[in-house]
Amino acid sequence: SVTSSKARQVKRQATRFDEGRVALYHLLDCEPNRTKRLKAILDAYNDLPLMPQTNTTRDKFIAGIEKFLARTVPDPCAPLAEWERRLTGFIEAQYLRYQHATLYTDILKEWRDGTDEPQTLIDDSSVEIEDLSQSKDSYRQKWEGYVFNALETDQNAIAEWLQGFFESTQASTRALETLKAGVADFEKTMEENKEHFNKTTLNWCIWGLLRRVLTSIEQDEDALSDVMDDLNMRMNTLDRWTWPAEGVAAEQRRQVGSKYRIFHDEDLMDALLLRYVGVKWSVEMSKRLTAFAQAHTWLSRVNTVSDGDRRRRELFLGPGKDHASGVSGQRLKTFEADFFLSQLLRHEAEVDRGYDVDLEEEDEKRGLRTRKSVAELKHSLLQLLNVEVAMGKRLNDEVTVLQSDFQSFGPSIPHSTIVAVLKFFGVSKHWTDFFRRVLAVPIIFKEDNPHAEVRVRQRGTQMSSPLADVCSELMLFGMDFAVWQRTSGLRLYRLHDDFWLWGSEDACVRGWSTIADFAKVMGLDFNAEKSGSIRVSRTITRPLAASLPKGDVRWGFLKLTSTGYFTLDHALVDKHITALIGQLASCKSLFAWVRIWNTYGVKFFTSMLGGERPANCFGAQHITLMQRCFARVHEKVFEDDTTLANKVRKEIKRRFPSFLADVLDSFVFLPTAVGGLGVLNPFITLTQLEGQMISNPEVIMDTLHQAETTSYHTARSLYEQGQTPGLQQHKYQPSRSGFFPFSEYVHAREQLSHELLKAYKSLLHRPKPNEVQISGEVKSVLGGSQGLKGPYKLWLLDLYKDELVQNFGGLNIVEMKLLPMGMVKMARKERIKWNV
Repeated sequence: SVTSSKARQVKRQATRFDEGRVALYHLLDCEPNRTKRLKAILDAYNDLPLMPQTNTTRDKFIAGIEKFLARTVPDPCAPLAEWERRLTGFIEAQYLRYQHATLYTDILKEWRDGTDEPQTLIDDSSVEIEDLSQSKDSYRQKWEGYVFNALETDQNAIAEWLQGFFESTQASTRALETLKAGVADFEKTMEENKEHFNKTTLNWCIWGLLRRVLTSIEQDEDALSDVMDDLNMRMNTLDRWTWPAEGVAAEQRRQVGSKYRIFHDEDLMDALLLRYVGVKWSVEMSKRLTAFAQAHTWLSRVNTVSDGDRRRRELFLGPGKDHASGVSGQRLKTFEADFFLSQLLRHEAEVDRGYDVDLEEEDEKRGLRTRKSVAELKHSLLQLLNVEVAMGKRLNDEVTVLQSDFQSFGPSIPHSTIVAVLKFFGVSKHWTDFFRRVLAVPIIFKEDNPHAEVRVRQRGTQMSSPLADVCSELMLFGMDFAVWQRTSGLRLYRLHDDFWLWGSEDACVRGWSTIADFAKVMGLDFNAEKSGSIRVSRTITRPLAASLPKGDVRWGFLKLTSTGYFTLDHALVDKHITALIGQLASCKSLFAWVRIWNTYGVKFFTSMLGGERPANCFGAQHITLMQRCFARVHEKVFEDDTTLANKVRKEIKRRFPSFLADVLDSFVFLPTAVGGLGVLNPFITLTQLEGQMISNPEVIMDTLHQAETTSYHTARSLYEQGQTPGLQQHKYQPSRSGFFPFSEYVHAREQLSHELLKAYKSLLHRPKPNEVQISGEVKSVLGGSQGLKGPYKLWLLDLYKDELVQNFGGLNIVEMKLLPMGMVKMARKERIKWNV
């Protein structure tokens, strides 16, 4: 193989280099003349198989030595001993690079030899917390209890419940009729189209579905043509489409954070067909539901200030002094862009939201990722919640927050509920019958014996499917709209079936009651472990309404307190530290160890602490909280080895005893692009944020109060002096004398206040980490920055620049062209294996 060939080539060159190096030192032992010694070293340096290494300073020095030796009469006062030391240093740097190149090939071989070990795959596209004690068998038993046991809901009751909200007014009834007409038009277009698949549509199906493994098919014109013909034939006979009788393979995967999920592995052509149909319906329903919400002011009403009140304010303040929409407008903009129907696609080529950073980078290059990933959405939601709590506590003296989700939502949705909702929104019998057939998947587990029974799915939807997202989002859209109506304008912030609601206690009580009614009629249960509520207030101490969900309001490792600040759940952190220790100990290769540490020990923990770029609303104390958490991780995980770098050194020495050189920190932490292992150090990012965050977010609200007071008194002074801008042209005459009171001035601050909007944006601002500047002189010595970009990598470069130059002669630890980089990338991207 190419991998084995490159490994042999590296070892041959390393052996040849070492033989030449040893021969040189034997020669030097017998040669006392400094000039001859210098020439022998230079000749050896030029003859040995060197790895390329850009270093302008070194190259100038060697050129100077060559000129010196070319002279007829060399300068006897030249510092020959120093020159000899530097030249042999260059050779030793090359020797060390070959040692590390050999080590790298051994590390890759260890990973390759262990890739077939029977371990449970981790789906590292998600980072969620669930019961760490949950076993693989118990999850499957619970899953099967839902999936293979039908729950028949009352379709008439569902339609009646939805009618109570969607046909409650003439405006909503008209908007619903328009929505249904649009669905009918879409179905007609789908039916009349006889060539659904062309190169464009097939490419976005392939990329959205299989972009990890089948991107090469995009370049094969013959394969594309054959696939398109087959799929068009299937689309034209869609009313006869069924799953294969032998069943669809299912696979159980465990996600980072201990959550199990079960995925279907359908036939490629079926997968592409269902991807296409799902995407078309997803985009269409996103468009139709958005139009409904906008027509019914759900996504348009941000300013409830009457025209009379606006004219009165203009009399006292002057025209144009109020903001057009204020914080309310900003909230709506964020809600519509990020959280409204977040699971539905907005254009056909858009890819599903996920956590895979490698895929996100490629998606962005292709212009397919135009919205935030799920991880980014969750962190944004946490920041929004934090800001709303801070504002509600200071401006209204209280804010109530509740959160919940549905128990086993995906596997538990009754198929009768899905069909009832589809019918309500105007989906025809032709298409509801198709949805029924898609939902009724005949399932067989890969790990069961070859004669295992094929069982038909009776309940729930499959994971990671646009069609499943259409079913669930259409159903949950009804809940969103109902809550908005019952609470007189509160928006339910929802990511799939996880949802948060905040506002006055009374509004939250009405919202929760509506959600409970929805769950009952739809055949859903709440997840008690992820349900909770709390009142944040500076003065109110009465008990919270008994009808609200019991439990804490949590986000990852964080728990919201009645003071409005998040604290760390130390017990939960310790449970995951214990799990991390176990997973690291079970790794069969060093690459697997690095992946587990980077994904679980750094990315997962960082995500569960609010993300690597917290907003000002957290304050500087949150950086300290994160640092203390990671200090605890290091203390527990590397107890006997004191540091992360020492642990990696110990692992290398244990696994590869033939590697005799010192394992340097630069090799441990620098990215694989320059020959390092790419082990992540979470403290660097946190250090870069020190001094960037606002020390106390309360200061922003204090500044708001001062700014409002100053603006009010300035406007009052101008009014009393008859100098209010535009007053002479204003035709409105107040019904009472005197300047309006401060309470009236701030009454509509969320819709009108410039000062509040400024404070809101300031609290949501995410400070950038400190960046180090790499000087031109250092770049000259290192041979440039080799494409290392971003604050984290540049910080590493600055931290280890002296070590790199001294030991390796430049930035590249290993000449990566000598290594099988395809395998390196594969090892970095491979789905993690979880020891159970």
